[in-house]
Amino acid sequence: MSLFNIFGRRNEASSAYNPVSEDEDKLLDEPTLATRLELEKLQQANANLKRVLGIFASFFLAFLALVAFKSWEIQEDSLLFPRILKSPVPPMPMNVQTFERNSLYASRPSPESDAAWNALLPEGRGFVYVPESEQYSLPPGEKVFYGEIYSVSLFHQLHCLGQLRKYYWLLVDGVKSNSTSLKPMVEGLLGPSGEHVSHCFDYLRQTLQCAGDMALEWPRKEEDGSRFAVDGWNIPHECRSWDHIVDYMKDNYFNLSMNSEIAPDHPMHKDGMAQL
Repeated sequence: MSLFNIFGRRNEASSAYNPVSEDEDKLLDEPTLATRLELEKLQQANANLKRVLGIFASFFLAFLALVAFKSWEIQEDSLLFPRILKSPVPPMPMNVQTFERNSLYASRPSPESDAAWNALLPEGRGFVYVPESEQYSLPPGEKVFYGEIYSVSLFHQLHCLGQLRKYYWLLVDGVKSNSTSLKPMVEGLLGPSGEHVSHCFDYLRQTLQCAGDMALEWPRKEEDGSRFAVDGWNIPHECRSWDHIVDYMKDNYFNLSMNSEIAPDHPMHKDGMAQL
């Protein structure tokens, strides 16, 4: 076959091709109005989806940051003060608390001062529910309708201090008025039933030794500029966060307590108190 025949046939095939018209080309290049509207809807939906995903991602990252911070806070406290005993109570964050004089707590019993002392006790008077106590190697607690309850030491300690406060003022008033109505109460305190109060001295002693507050206290400045008396006020201390303690108690408190007083009356001296 000659080259002429080959190229000639190719040229014939080429000349048989009909090019696309300009109108048909425009139809292929330009979308219809319906198509454009559909594209705009898809673009808008895509943009809305991106906004929603962005907001969700922001909240999720903020949540992760909060969890990480809380975990770090607890871990840091655990590293500084490692737990030796198993406990359902989480480590409490530490903060700096400056001791300042509050005369309300030092004043004699009154509706105002009693209310301040009673407010130190959370609902449940310091008792909390502990489910599955055996996993913490705890002896059995007190069994109530909803489970076992245990006393949190801090609030037992405050109860003891509240008891000592009450008896202190009762004795002061009795001696001051030369009253004999306190004799049954005094005899009760000196007898076996007085253990409820007298144990507080040794219990609080061990409490203070256990806490081991090693804050350094300096003497106050007197009017003449001298310094010799240490009263403990305006001294910073490293303390467990009271707010976190209150939050834990709110989440776990014994909700069947019928008494909200820090130092409720005891049957052995009820009559003597009524005569004052």
